[in-house]
Amino acid sequence: MKKLTLDHFLNYRFLGNLQISPDEGKYAFVSAQAHYYDNAYHNTLYLGENGRPRKLRKIKKNNKFLFLDNKRLIINLQKSKKEENALKESFNQSHYLYDFEDKTLEKAFTLPFPAELEARVNDHVLLLSASMKEEDHILYEGTKEQRETYLKEKKRGQAFEDIDEIPYYFNGRDFVTDQNKQLFLYDLDTDTVKPVVTKDFSVGTHVFSDDKKTLYYTGRKKEKVMRLTSRIYAYHVEEDTHTTVYDKTDYNIAKLICIGDALIAAAKDMRAYGINQNPDFFRVEDGTLDLLAKHGETIGNTVGSDCRLLGSNASFVKDDRFYFITTIDDHSEIRSVGLDGSMHTHLKMEGAIDGFQKWRNEAVMIGMKNQDLQEIHAFDFNKETTRQLSNLNKTVLKDRYVATPQTVVFAKENHEVKGFVLLPEDYSPDKQYPAILNIHGGPKTVYGSIYYHEMQYWANEGYVVLFANPRGSDGKGDDFADIRGKYGTIDYEDLMDFTDRVLDTYAGIDRERLFVTGGSYGGFMTNWMVTQTDRFKAAATQRSISNWLSFYGTSDIGYYFATDQTGGHPIMNRDKLYDQSPIKYVMDVKTPLLFIHADKDHRCPIEQAQQFYAILKTNGLDTKLIWFKGENHELSRGGKPQARVKRLREITDWFKRYS
Repeated sequence: MKKLTLDHFLNYRFLGNLQISPDEGKYAFVSAQAHYYDNAYHNTLYLGENGRPRKLRKIKKNNKFLFLDNKRLIINLQKSKKEENALKESFNQSHYLYDFEDKTLEKAFTLPFPAELEARVNDHVLLLSASMKEEDHILYEGTKEQRETYLKEKKRGQAFEDIDEIPYYFNGRDFVTDQNKQLFLYDLDTDTVKPVVTKDFSVGTHVFSDDKKTLYYTGRKKEKVMRLTSRIYAYHVEEDTHTTVYDKTDYNIAKLICIGDALIAAAKDMRAYGINQNPDFFRVEDGTLDLLAKHGETIGNTVGSDCRLLGSNASFVKDDRFYFITTIDDHSEIRSVGLDGSMHTHLKMEGAIDGFQKWRNEAVMIGMKNQDLQEIHAFDFNKETTRQLSNLNKTVLKDRYVATPQTVVFAKENHEVKGFVLLPEDYSPDKQYPAILNIHGGPKTVYGSIYYHEMQYWANEGYVVLFANPRGSDGKGDDFADIRGKYGTIDYEDLMDFTDRVLDTYAGIDRERLFVTGGSYGGFMTNWMVTQTDRFKAAATQRSISNWLSFYGTSDIGYYFATDQTGGHPIMNRDKLYDQSPIKYVMDVKTPLLFIHADKDHRCPIEQAQQFYAILKTNGLDTKLIWFKGENHELSRGGKPQARVKRLREITDWFKRYS
């Protein structure tokens, strides 16, 4: 077979933004593909009606759309570079109406500010969202002259930020100072924008009632320090009035669900397990949250991958039950909860489900299973089985070597550790192979037996690749995931025990050529490992944490995440944070260490790499820092194509240098 190349991901189709027509008879989605020389992702719309989806049209670099009715789509689109530049200059946003039966494209409307298409209310009203400062509202409220004056002033003020709140920037969005997530109703017939909430209010999650007469939402008015809990409100569309449905701020509310006339909240109080606690289901009634059903697992898919790019809706209501995705062990499952509190598991997907919507008498899904890339699948509610509808990635891996994950499971005193091994083609225990331990982020995510480009590439380059789900990972309940105050202890123990188990199982691994890498939490663990052991020949740390003390004040989530995860405050419990920081032990590092970091990473700021790198460099250790300009925390998964190629090449070359 041919070898899988480093840049082969440029051929992959990344699927997302799954949408269903109003009559539930059709589905549409976006297929994105990386273009190296253009250094961008180009998107194509697909429509499914009678089985296999068909290509509709290319929509360039845009991927947002909605069904307006059963034959037309509203698409956020700029038809030319000239139009794109003009809109950027004027701060407008154009949308087109595409009739996929007549195959016609015509201008639908131009918004006076950039906004996201959230939902279709009816044939002529859309729900929009936008992140706006209070003064930004003049963009649609003011006269043409007022608008032009404001835009000129806005451009002059871009050299600085006035900050009096926290967080003030956010990964992937840059500065969010004074910005609130606003909701709007846009009427296509009258070309008018109507705000739903006040200018000083920021909306969290939201859902329409079945009749679209009530919009339930969470959120809060502008705060100097953003809380993680919120109240629940209702906006009565016809009356244009608001009421408070739940007036306390004691729960973090992940999702609101309407089942008939009932309002359900997926929520957590974060008392027992902190911010990573899994939500349960509560009935919102008479100003209270009454427990409907204990769940104790994640709502959503947390099986990580470097082979997805776009998000999708992943839940719906059918026959008075709420259907949703959850992560169990190392895979996705479809479950439902009813108004009687009953829970039911409908499908155990040996892989990951990335999008999930009701379609006719079935459901349509974006999923990854076995060693296949994302495809469209249908789920039969009665048989509780799936069938594949698309073959967009069918030929991408043809005649390429794709390793089948070998499962490694072993029991410890009170828990089980599960992981996987990828073997090079024609692996022989009589030969000696270098090996890479790859550590996932989170820490509350999981690895599954799905396709990972970087790891399959390393297997093609002759490495044995091992990856596992230690304590701290998702999929096994709150107790297993809770490593607060224990970073670098029980998780480190599980990973090293897993490594030893793999070495004992596969005689072909050269124990003198072991390498380790990981990103985010995996970067923290890479930093930690090289301070605790010299058994790795070289290491590559990506978007890492090295110092909890500085992380607290520089990360967009640092002010609550650092305290929650370490159990301490950087001033009042300085030693507690410092003791759990790899940088405390940096003088013990003897392992050559490569740093991969991006300067727009506000989740794990680049100063975390700079601190560690500077000490190692001045100590004379072989080390290198690759500084990615303009990229953020999503570099390995959603970074620009050229940056993704550069990143993987640098890591691979670093390991080859010591192989």
